[in-house]
Amino acid sequence: MKRHRLLPLCALLGFLFAGFLPNFEAQEDCAQGLGADIYFLVDSSWSMGVENFKHIRQFLYSLIQSLHQVGGERFKFALVQYNTKPQTEFQLNSYPTTQGVLAHIKAMLYHGGGTQTGLGLDFLTRTHLTTASGSRAVDGVAQVVVVLTDGRSQDDVAEPAQVLWLAGVEVFAVGVQDAVDSELRDMASKPHDTHVFSVDSFLTLRDIIQDLVVGLCDAVTRSEGGPVANEAPVSGGGTAQDSADLVLLIDGSENVGAANFPFVRDLVLRIIEPLDVGRDTFRVALALYNGNPQIKFYLNSYDSKSSVLEAVKGLSYSGGDESNLGFALEEVAKSLLSQTAGGRADEGVPQMLVVISAGPSTDDTGAGDRALKRASVITFGVAIGDTASADLEAVATDKSFVLSAPDFRTVASTGDQLLPFINGVVQRTIIVQNEFTEVLAVGPRDIIFLIDSTMGATLINSVREFIKRFVDIMPIGPDGVQVGVAQFSNIPRLEMDLNSYGSREELTAALGSIKPRPGQTVNIGAALDFVRTNMLRPEKGSRIQQGVPQVLLLMTSKKSSDSVAAPAIALQRLGVLTLAAGSKTATENELQQIAFADSVAFYLKDFRSLLRNPKAIVDALSTIAGVVVTEGPTEPVVEITTVQTQKVVRDIVFLVDGSNYVGSSNFPYVRDFIINVVNQLDVRPDRVRIGLLQFAESQKIEFHLNSYSSRQDVVNKISQLRLTGGSVLNTGAAMNYALANMFQPSTGSRRKQGVQQVLVLITGGPVQDQAKNAADKLALAGVLTFTVSSGQADEALMRTVAFVEDLAYHETSFSNLPALAEQIMPKLITVVGDTDVTETTFPEETAVVAGAERDVAFLIDGTENVRRDFAYIRDFILKVIEPLDIGTDRVRVSVVQHSERPTPTFYLNTYQTKDEVIRAVRGMTLAGGRSLNTGAALSFMKDTILSERHGSRASQNVPQFLIVLAAGRSRDSVKDSAGALKTEGVVPFGVGVKDADPKQIAAISHNPSFAFNVREFSELSTVTQRLNNYVSLPREELTTVLQQVQSNAAKRDIVFLLDGSDNTINGFPEIKLFVKSIVESLSVSESQDRVSVVQFANNPEVNFYLSSHKAKDDIINAIENLRHKGGRRLNIGGALQFVRHSVFTSSTGSRRLEGVPQILILLSTKPSTDNVRSPAFALKEHGIVSVGVGVGDANHSELEMIAFKPGFTYKVTDFSKLPSIQSQIVATLNINKETAETMTGISDLVGKNSTFQYMPKIGVQYLSSE
Repeated sequence: MKRHRLLPLCALLGFLFAGFLPNFEAQEDCAQGLGADIYFLVDSSWSMGVENFKHIRQFLYSLIQSLHQVGGERFKFALVQYNTKPQTEFQLNSYPTTQGVLAHIKAMLYHGGGTQTGLGLDFLTRTHLTTASGSRAVDGVAQVVVVLTDGRSQDDVAEPAQVLWLAGVEVFAVGVQDAVDSELRDMASKPHDTHVFSVDSFLTLRDIIQDLVVGLCDAVTRSEGGPVANEAPVSGGGTAQDSADLVLLIDGSENVGAANFPFVRDLVLRIIEPLDVGRDTFRVALALYNGNPQIKFYLNSYDSKSSVLEAVKGLSYSGGDESNLGFALEEVAKSLLSQTAGGRADEGVPQMLVVISAGPSTDDTGAGDRALKRASVITFGVAIGDTASADLEAVATDKSFVLSAPDFRTVASTGDQLLPFINGVVQRTIIVQNEFTEVLAVGPRDIIFLIDSTMGATLINSVREFIKRFVDIMPIGPDGVQVGVAQFSNIPRLEMDLNSYGSREELTAALGSIKPRPGQTVNIGAALDFVRTNMLRPEKGSRIQQGVPQVLLLMTSKKSSDSVAAPAIALQRLGVLTLAAGSKTATENELQQIAFADSVAFYLKDFRSLLRNPKAIVDALSTIAGVVVTEGPTEPVVEITTVQTQKVVRDIVFLVDGSNYVGSSNFPYVRDFIINVVNQLDVRPDRVRIGLLQFAESQKIEFHLNSYSSRQDVVNKISQLRLTGGSVLNTGAAMNYALANMFQPSTGSRRKQGVQQVLVLITGGPVQDQAKNAADKLALAGVLTFTVSSGQADEALMRTVAFVEDLAYHETSFSNLPALAEQIMPKLITVVGDTDVTETTFPEETAVVAGAERDVAFLIDGTENVRRDFAYIRDFILKVIEPLDIGTDRVRVSVVQHSERPTPTFYLNTYQTKDEVIRAVRGMTLAGGRSLNTGAALSFMKDTILSERHGSRASQNVPQFLIVLAAGRSRDSVKDSAGALKTEGVVPFGVGVKDADPKQIAAISHNPSFAFNVREFSELSTVTQRLNNYVSLPREELTTVLQQVQSNAAKRDIVFLLDGSDNTINGFPEIKLFVKSIVESLSVSESQDRVSVVQFANNPEVNFYLSSHKAKDDIINAIENLRHKGGRRLNIGGALQFVRHSVFTSSTGSRRLEGVPQILILLSTKPSTDNVRSPAFALKEHGIVSVGVGVGDANHSELEMIAFKPGFTYKVTDFSKLPSIQSQIVATLNINKETAETMTGISDLVGKNSTFQYMPKIGVQYLSSE
């Protein structure tokens, strides 16, 4: 019977898997003939669930089938499921063909358990990345790991991920639903934009398959058949004058001896002490050597000087008869200076080696010395005694770089002598002189580098370093060689003109502006035209009219999306000598078409090879000459646009389908289409204005017609668009919404001045409401509707939606949309609608509602710490104020920067219009400063900014909002000044980034739900919508929300059930500190949070009840005075039963019957000596939310049984690690009394009368009883 029932299911699964597969051309070999070992680490925890696991199987099936299509049997696959116990499904060598792998995935079972991703990574490393398991790493085959998870890990992921990176493994992280973005980034290789994938639901996993396949293939090809290099972040533009990589190589042999080793260790401390050690400044690595080198720590092991010094202090003498310096030098070159080890050579950061030796080498040093010199490493030596100098002078970059000490007692003084040399390298007064840095005798010439900005960080770093080295050997100056730079994707961007910098030093410093930028396509033709019409002009430094050779080097990683023939010919007619270099998907035919001769068309496998073998291109740039045709640039000059039209004045709104019908894989084509259209328009307030909104089931305004006043600003914003997602497509509702909200005078529409209004609808799915009716309303209002459709959109229906049929454009493939821009342009700028339209056909704007007035002040971090991220802060402010109706009698805005002291940028009454405020924010520059005094700044905000003389309307009962953004800890106290603001009726929000103190952010905020913390500035966009939700509320609703928050946000009964057995006697101070730190974050009072503490061992004992203390200080004192209970046994089951019957009761202060959340935090250190199952279930039946904290030998599965759900368990190895989970516990405690729909299914555990909503993105949970 089972066989017969299984057959139809297998057939159905086969059908589902087949239908899940994206459209890949089988013949496309994206890995360029290379092999790969691909390991899948798949979350199968309880939070996943059986139904969702089916989608995981479908996703894996389709992904592996797609990879097989493009990589064949050269791609091998392994798979591990993980929860609290990782389990191998199959190894790389389990199946000889991919068909066996696919059959296994179809039949794969779901296991369930906790979420221990770090354990899974460690298991994968130990058991799968071995030759015995099928790994081909020793043969140079790329090693790639794909982690798939749906929630927060219960253990650390960063350290096991780093082990993989250092082994040269490329890691991709895929997060579904509740996956934590910061954890995904901790695991994934860099750059994160190509290695981290997030989707909102299991159903939408299919949307990322194509992007993931492209990313995996790119990782394989970048490996070039060798270990994959993990990209390191660019530091300060890659050529910072205050950064260096320093490796210390210490003789640990008997040359030194145990008695003398402390003197050597003190020398190392003395060398490091004066250095500015940090992630973006000095990085330090260290190795000892005897017969073999021993790496003690890498360049990226420590980010602070204190950590490095502690590591050095912990060094011990290794001993050994041999002193193989040559072997050690080779190991330094191979393992300590690479990108994966933290080396930044590709970013232009100098690399130094200091060898400390007390005797001759026992092996040949030649090979190691040559490897270091090839890598441009600057080597210094410290010789102790008479016998070490000869070998050190042989390997040092220069003999003068070897310092000597007669004995060990005097060696410490050489540290002071060494410091000027190290500083000289950092300040570039000491450089490696080789054949590439000798200044060549080159005549005057103008050289422009035209660079594809989409090629990725690694290749851009290499290109930038190549240009820097080239500049170093050129006679730079107004009478010698001049250099200009432009970058391009689908649009060109000027970085520097030929006359921008007149000296080598200025030019080198400015090369930091060459940075990677996202993009799917490149328009080389438009970029060539841009160089011709905008850069080769006398006022821009070109000496073309004096007969100076004009040389252009194009560097691209892709084939052009537009035509290059005419622009290339136009440059040749002008006499420009164009060279073309390409890699990756660039084609030799196109490069030859662009280059003025075939001999200067260079096809490279990888631009990194330019650093190893630059001669051919350097020779061409410095020697080629040609007949200059004295033909001036084409007139008139067009700024960037590639078409010239009559004066065009219109308001154009793009209505963009952001649903899953378009999907994340096709959305870049939509973006590129819009950008290509915008680039052909003269965008400015008195010509063309652009607005944009996305839609699916609902609508999202991205920007209004008056949000941006230049083409570049509009293009930059469009480049940052991300798909909103959604499976329902209400096109008609979106068109009505656009008519009512986008074509209004307050949002930038000029319809009342007779300017033509245009709507461009872009969609890829079927209309699911009445779009035709909405189209008629738009037509009656005189709005010209264009439709651009693809995918599953109904082409015939779109023709009826367009203003007239020939304004409807359809492409079967999304990839053809970018090219459609040229077709649509003539009609987009010339067709006019019926202008005889009465105002009644237009929906009128809603009058300003009484009570919509508000004063919004921003207090932002203005220290030097945020200089590189200041653009993110400006963008954050712009996004918060975007939906606000700014005006003197409506919303007023102020911005203040602060460091040691506050610096107002503008006051509440400085500007009267939204345009003025936006311009002021965009023009904002960093005030500067070393540290934050946020407490003093808050007082300044209360007394000065939010005062009547500076525009505050608090006396008129206008709501006062303050948004505080900090990226570091305040040196002064924020508590009193924040309290004074709140007492005055100001509603503060706290936003913490990077090193901000979450406690200070919480203290600043009106309440805990008004405090937001993100790890990176790039994540600020996740906060703006939530701020908008509050700041935009009508006054009455705001009052209601604040009252609800005040009454609900911190109303919990929290019981700590602490292991008081003999097992915890030594760790009891840490346990008390842990409990205190959690209580510090609570709002303790009789009407808000109540706290109780119970200890247990053989039997439980109440230290104090929920009703014992009414103030936080009293509870803190009671915790400090706790005395350890003691006891040999640990009866957790009995303790759980006791707290249910004797502590969570009305008589002892519990408010369970009032619907107040009941929370139990259990801390144990060993397995229970009695049964816990029945008492644990009874707690859940009573709606008590249990959180399990395990230390040391605590039984994790037992904690999961007790916990309200598996994700509510936390485990640390010892008591000292308890602070590491404190913030997670506090987030788990964010439970509000609220009637809400069950989101996680937890209510099934509690009972049908309770509902529970868990919202991990903002750390808020809801529990209520009906």
